Amino acid sequence: MQFNQPMFVLQRRVNEPLGAIERVLCDATLLGAGATHALPDGARLELERPFGVAFPPFGVDFASWSAPASVYTGRGRRAVKFDIEINAWDNASTELLVRPRSRSPYRWSGRRMRRYFAVAHATADGMTQLLRTRAVASRQPAPTLEPA
Repeated sequence: MQFNQPMFVLQRRVNEPLGAIERVLCDATLLGAGATHALPDGARLELERPFGVAFPPFGVDFASWSAPASVYTGRGRRAVKFDIEINAWDNASTELLVRPRSRSPYRWSGRRMRRYFAVAHATADGMTQLLRTRAVASRQPAPTLEPA
């Protein structure tokens, strides 16, 4: 059976508008180059570069954002290299895509493919949760102090 590249792409829907997610993507302390985020089983996601506008397929209003990332095992070995892409899903939600940075993933062994999908699902779920919680937190008004 011949696999093609789109079969290796994982997709998640973030139920926040693209504008809210873009504000999170521009936070260099959170998603800048070298930023790391913990994943299950002691793995960690490390962004190699900050998110940047990749290609505005639907005009400037709905730009596509992408960043290269790597996932390292608990022992510090690089398990998988990814491209993470953020697009508009519709006016109220955003699409997150995780795809491998490999020329021919269809040639991977069964063991490597299982490891890729386990790590890719953890990455997609972790990034979805991170983007959603930060977007919601940025919408909340800052607490004000009442005069005594």
